[in-house]
Amino acid sequence: MTDHDDHVAGRARWATSPRGPLALVNAQHVDHVQPVWPVPGTWAPAAGGLTVTAAAEDGVVVDGVPVDGEVLVAGDQAVVPSTVAFPDGFAGTVSGGMLRVWDPASEAITRFAAIARFDRSDAWVTSGRYKPVDGLEARGSVLDAAGDPLEVAGHIETAFGSTAVRLVAVRSAPFQGSARLQLIVQDATSALPEDNPGSTYSMGRFLYLDDLGAAAEVVLDWNLLVLPPCAFSYQFACPIPPEENRIPVAITAGERHPVDTTGHVFH
Repeated sequence: MTDHDDHVAGRARWATSPRGPLALVNAQHVDHVQPVWPVPGTWAPAAGGLTVTAAAEDGVVVDGVPVDGEVLVAGDQAVVPSTVAFPDGFAGTVSGGMLRVWDPASEAITRFAAIARFDRSDAWVTSGRYKPVDGLEARGSVLDAAGDPLEVAGHIETAFGSTAVRLVAVRSAPFQGSARLQLIVQDATSALPEDNPGSTYSMGRFLYLDDLGAAAEVVLDWNLLVLPPCAFSYQFACPIPPEENRIPVAITAGERHPVDTTGHVFH
């Protein structure tokens, strides 16, 4: 199996995993005492996460201990985030005042067939030049899906034929212990599928590459363009590609849309 085959198989496993985007059935901000569908308990904001109030018969388990009363559920910024289990296989995670509810047997997982993609082509492996920015410039003008600024790491200059572009690269979370950069891009294929049979997800796609930490020549394998989580579930918000990353070229490479067992695009 080639590295690209591994990449394709890994993406399908991620999409349908118990914490993959198809398993997320609710993402609810908790800013006052309230229930959260479809799980038991009453939830409330708290320093460091959320609290849940439940009776023993509700079957809520936090950090391996059944809840009978009020318990703090530590968020993902804690040294040790809490694990939450509910009846019927549901699970919960807390992030930024939000309770995410995951169903590893969700309806979306059962009808998922594949991530539609363009055929791989060496023609879409190109070169570019990465130039990091200094500290003040790096404070960020790119927003994530929650509206929070992302750290701009630098710019990548590359070209598609005669079309030269200067793309904004943001700093991504480490992957397998290595620092990496993220390009949030739209291109001429970014359109609703009913408007364009050769389309990709209208809100854009992501390309990741190693963060070398200094100016360097880089390889851009556009075959590795991936869909954001919001392409799989309305429970995710989408980051908006910065103006510089709206590429006026059709990049017919990488992932296009998630499709179900009838061949229809998820949304």
